[in-house]
Formats: sequence, structure tokens, C-alpha cells
Amino acid sequence: MLYAEQHLNTFELVADIGMAVPLKVDRKRDNFVEAAELERAVRSLMGSGSEEGRKAREKAAEMKAVCRNTVEPEDGGSSHAALQIIMDNNGLDSCSY
Repeated sequence: MLYAEQHLNTFELVADIGMAVPLKVDRKRDNFVEAAELERAVRSLMGSGSEEGRKAREKAAEMKAVCRNTVEPEDGGSSHAALQIIMDNNGLDSCSY
């Protein structure tokens, strides 16, 4: 059984963000995905020369860097800075990882 937000998450990752490849889903068979279709998507993501897979990998690497930068103390990442403010305001030791 799929939860309500899974369809939205799938759409966001594939169409809006571009970090995933689409799967052909059989809606008449309770959103069943054929093994060959799953294999196609995995091979695409793993680097079999697919343009859509290459784009998804590039976007995932880009998003990884963005996420990493939010927590990096050296670069003044926003999450690190916010945590530091909370700790300073509560008299706690400085944030270090």
C-alpha cells in the first residue's frame, strides 16, 4: 500500500528536482513495476550510458554539495550557524563536529 505523499515525492524527485528516473507503473495492478522496468531504471542510474541517469547523478551530486555546505562550520553553513546561535543563547559549549 502506498502512502499519500509517495506520489508527490516521486513527482518532485523526477520532474521538479531531476534526481530520479521515472518508472513505468501499472496502475491497474496496484502500482506494480515489472522487474525489467526496475532493472532499466537501476542500470540507468548506475551509469549504463543513459542521458537521464547521467543527469540524475549530476543533480544528486549537486544536491549533496548543497546539503554538505549547510552544515560545514568552515564555510559558515546556515544549519551550523543556526545551531551555534542556539547553543550560544543557551550558554552551551560551541558546536564542533
